Amino acid sequence: MNLGIRAILYSARKWKKTLLVFCLLLAVTTLVLSGLAIADAQEEQAEEVRGTTGASFTVERNLSTGGWASGNSGSYSTQEFISEEMLQKISSVDGVAGYDAAVVSMPSYYNEAGKELVNGNVINSYYTYGSINTEYNQLFSSGRFELVEGSHITENVKNGLIISKENAERNGIKIGDKVTGINDPNNGDPEVDMEIVGFFDIVADKNDEATMYDASTLWDYADYAFCSYNAMKEMAVNYEDGSKLQEADFFVEDAAQLDNVIAEVQNISSINWDNFIITANDEVYQNISNALSDANTLITTLIVVITVVSMVLIILILSMSIRSRKRETGILLAVGIAKPAVILQYVLETLLIAVVAFPLAYLSSKQVAGALGTLFGKAAENVIVTPEHFMLVAIVGGILLVAAVLVSSISTLRLKPKQILAQME
Repeated sequence: MNLGIRAILYSARKWKKTLLVFCLLLAVTTLVLSGLAIADAQEEQAEEVRGTTGASFTVERNLSTGGWASGNSGSYSTQEFISEEMLQKISSVDGVAGYDAAVVSMPSYYNEAGKELVNGNVINSYYTYGSINTEYNQLFSSGRFELVEGSHITENVKNGLIISKENAERNGIKIGDKVTGINDPNNGDPEVDMEIVGFFDIVADKNDEATMYDASTLWDYADYAFCSYNAMKEMAVNYEDGSKLQEADFFVEDAAQLDNVIAEVQNISSINWDNFIITANDEVYQNISNALSDANTLITTLIVVITVVSMVLIILILSMSIRSRKRETGILLAVGIAKPAVILQYVLETLLIAVVAFPLAYLSSKQVAGALGTLFGKAAENVIVTPEHFMLVAIVGGILLVAAVLVSSISTLRLKPKQILAQME
C-alpha cells in the first residue's frame, strides 16, 4: 500500500490522537505567531522611540577652566562663549538632527499702537528666549509647550516672536501682527521691530515637580516668549555679554547613536574642549528603552517556553502512539519495508496534521494577536501577523515536528522485527 495512503488511513482511524495533536499544534502555533507579531510591534516601537524621545547633548562653557574678572556688576567668568562657528561645525556632524541655542532676557513688547502687551504678571515683561531654532528648545522638545498656530522660529527668521495663545487673546494679537520689543525701556535700549509668527499652548503643569522648568520662578509659563536670536542680539546691544551664548542643545536623529555622535563631536579639532563641557541628555530614552527591552525579553522567553513545552508534549504523545504500534511496526519491518520508510510514514502522519493546523493557526492568530498585544501595551491595530511570520513558523515548526518524530521512534525502531514481535507475544 502506498506510504501516503497508509499515513492518511492511520490518521483517520486514530482520529482522537489526530485531534489531540491538531489542537495542540493549532494552539501553540497561534500563540507563537501572535508572539512574533507582538515582538515585531515592540521592535517598531523601539525604532520609533529612538527617533522621537528627544535624545540630545548639551555643550556649555566650562567655567572651572576659565579665568575670573571683576566689574561693576561683580565678578564674572572670562571663559570663551559658544560661537556661531562652533554651532555650525557641531550641527554638521552626521547624526545631528538639529540644535537650539538661546539667550534669555525679560523684555517688554508693544503693539503697533504703542500699547504695552500685558500678561498675567504684575510686571508686563516676558521671560523670553532669544532662540535660534525654537523647535529644538527644551520647552518644546520635552513636550511642555506645544505650538498650536503659526510656525517655529528658525535660523532664517530674523525678527519672529512666539507668545502664548493665552496672552495673544488677552492682547488681541494675531499671526502676522507687528510688535516692538525693548529689553529695558528705562535704560535707553533700542526698539526692535518683530512679527508674531506663532502661538503656543502649555501642556505641562508648572506645579508638577516632574515637568517643572526651573529657569524661572517669577513668570508663569503663559508669560514666556520666544524671539529670534537676531532680534535678541539687537535688543541686548547695550549689554556686553547680553547676546553671547552660554550653552547649546543638539538633538540626534537616533537616540541609540548618541554616544557615537558625541564622540565624533569631541573630535572636532578646531574647538578647545578644555573650555567646554558636553552632557548627554538621554534619560527618557534610556528609561523607555529599558522598559521595551524588558518587555521584549519577556515576549521572547514566553515564545521559547511555549515552544519547548509543546515539543515535550508532542514527543510524549508521539512516543506513546508509536509504542502502541509495535505490532504494526514489526509486521511492516518483517515484510521488508525499510526502517526509513516506516519513519517516513510517521513523519507524514504528523505533517498531515500540521498542514491543516498551521494555516488555521495563521487565520486565528490574526484575531488573537491584537488582543494579546494589548496586554503588553500595544495598540491592537499595530500587532500584525504577516506571511513572513507564517513562513518562519511553518518551516521551523516542520523541522521540529520531524525531529520530534525521530526522537519518539528511537526506542522502538532500534529493535529488530523479531524483537518487536516477541515483545507483543
